[in-house]
Amino acid sequence: MNFKEICFGFTVMIMSGCSVAVEDIQVDEPELLSVPAEIPALPDGAYLLSSVTVTEGSEISQLKRKQIKIYTNGRFMYAFNNALTENIDVGAGDATWSNGVMIEVPRVNHDGPVSGYSFDVDIEQTENGFEQTIIGMKYEDGRVLDMVEQWDTVSRDISEYDGLWKLKSRSPAIPGTDDSTIYNETKMIGGGHFIWLNNVRFQNEKSQNFGFGSFSVDESGTAVETAMVSSMSDYEGSVNEIKIELIDYNTLQQTHVEGKTSITQIYERM
Repeated sequence: MNFKEICFGFTVMIMSGCSVAVEDIQVDEPELLSVPAEIPALPDGAYLLSSVTVTEGSEISQLKRKQIKIYTNGRFMYAFNNALTENIDVGAGDATWSNGVMIEVPRVNHDGPVSGYSFDVDIEQTENGFEQTIIGMKYEDGRVLDMVEQWDTVSRDISEYDGLWKLKSRSPAIPGTDDSTIYNETKMIGGGHFIWLNNVRFQNEKSQNFGFGSFSVDESGTAVETAMVSSMSDYEGSVNEIKIELIDYNTLQQTHVEGKTSITQIYERM
């Protein structure tokens, strides 16, 4: 055996050893990181409160009340008569969905315009609507409450008039008033329902009222608003016909009759 044969044989032995070593090594497959599924957004629509559980300190109570909430086009509005405060409770503003949380930024409430607040509302969609959890709800009297609310879907109907609207002008003016009168109104349309809130101040006297109910409109722009709940008892159950039209995307006009007077109101989109 010559030198070349010895070297060749040695090389084959090394390669054979390497071959066996490679076959014996177990290489683990890389683990795929699981990415949480995106939670579908809560559908726009009108919802009615089914029940609410309130926790204040160690006290837990179950409440039922006639309350509506409408989500549409990135806006929200709710309204009810609040037995805890013995006052109306109405709020409206911006609504942004973020993977199971509705971020609500109020822009107006029953006392007027507001700013600087933001609420992260945990929402779990259910077969009938959704469950809403609010932790640390603060009231003006210093009370802090936790609330878990069950909401039922009423309607997800849509119309071109859906949105949150702020009154810009009213013609004619309220009889018997002058420049000292301040009349503010906010209106929400969505999910085949409506909510309105007005604040009127006249000669240092203030009144606050709201109403909500069903909303339907035909092709000619004639709408019918059927009042379900209001702070004005004589308004509840009334059926009111209005003429409604979009002047442009951000301007809404509606005309209705009060007594024998035709009232035209112009709203701007919020």
